[in-house]
Amino acid sequence: MALKPDDPCSGFRHGKVVAFINEKMARHVKGPEFYLDNLTLSWEEVEDKIRTILEDSEMSSQAQEACAWSSLALGVRFARRQGHLQGRRVQWLQDFAKLHKSAAHALASDLKQLGAQQEMERKEAAFQLRLAQTKLAEVQKERDLLRWKLLRARFATPRESHRAAYKGSQQHQLPARTPHDSLMTGESSPLISR
Repeated sequence: MALKPDDPCSGFRHGKVVAFINEKMARHVKGPEFYLDNLTLSWEEVEDKIRTILEDSEMSSQAQEACAWSSLALGVRFARRQGHLQGRRVQWLQDFAKLHKSAAHALASDLKQLGAQQEMERKEAAFQLRLAQTKLAEVQKERDLLRWKLLRARFATPRESHRAAYKGSQQHQLPARTPHDSLMTGESSPLISR
């Protein structure tokens, strides 16, 4: 018996079907032999071999028919294997898609967080710039005030010295006499001629 009823890799689900195919393959020694010899080959290689057998005029029709049933069993086996591989590929793609979606969400979250962090940094930099501008304005005001005081001191000093000197000289001089003072003292005024 080439096909085993309990072999999940055979691709057949029903024992009656497996028994029927085994019976058809067993009609000639070449049938089970063909099945067992070609289990590891690709479907293309199996199909090439069955074509060669069917084109061989020296081979009996009974052997050709048994090999044809074997190739049918191999075809179902390969189809089941391909379906299983395809299912695994689909599962892998679904897992990959979930991973990709998760990574996209994480990236979007990171991007949002980075945007918020950049916005905070921009606001902090703007605040620091305004603070620096305010300090600069204060320093400029202080500089202008000091410049004004320096200019005032430079130009005010000679004038104040001159005033102080003038005030001091006035205090040491005798008061000027007026014609009124002369009349009071009885002196003749220089304006009154002799």
